[in-house]
Amino acid sequence: MPYLNRISYSAFAATLLASAAIIAGCSRRSPAGNETIFASTPTDTATASANSNNPGVDLQCIADRIQKAPAPLHWSYKKVVLPQTTTRLEADIKPDSIAGTVIDSSGTRAIHAVRSDSESWNNAVLILTGPLPEGTFAMVNHSSAVVRAGAENVNGEDTIKYTIDTSRDTPADAGLINSMLGTNSSIKGMAWVTHAGCLVKFVLDVEQHSKDGSVQKEHVRSERDKAIGSRRR
Repeated sequence: MPYLNRISYSAFAATLLASAAIIAGCSRRSPAGNETIFASTPTDTATASANSNNPGVDLQCIADRIQKAPAPLHWSYKKVVLPQTTTRLEADIKPDSIAGTVIDSSGTRAIHAVRSDSESWNNAVLILTGPLPEGTFAMVNHSSAVVRAGAENVNGEDTIKYTIDTSRDTPADAGLINSMLGTNSSIKGMAWVTHAGCLVKFVLDVEQHSKDGSVQKEHVRSERDKAIGSRRR
């Protein structure tokens, strides 16, 4: 993730996820709706699923669906770092095969994998799941930035919609964003999840204000669809 280029992304994500584990079992409430938002760990997500009206968001579910697709699905991902970089992933994923395309600054590359070839399969899964913005979701997880916003049907699935906006953060939650991304930085977007918490679609806009006065903006969107062969823009 370019907006976290001053630190190791993997180390950053590990630190945040470890912090989440420390507060496992705890939750925060949205001042706007007084609803508990996001589960603190994957285990808590499973527990929260019992309350289908507000299951929280499970990012790991995306990786699980790609790794072990129970049925055919289409997966799309796009990241734009203004003004210079665009990465796009498209893939049709079946229980026994993956076929897709990667488009980035180095050109266009095909993704082909069959489950019977573990090396090709694992490489394809890594390409498709590697860009997932775990660090971004970790920064807003359990925070006042996230509010449940009703229900919507997305790609034929009944989903629960969450809105994300760090401008409504409490001072304590804003402190994390400012310390990691810089003062006046922001994260905004939306996430749609199934009643079990599995992400169907998300849209995120991240704006980072560096100490040198520069501003970097990143737009990320992704979704999965039961319709093989569909193409998202």
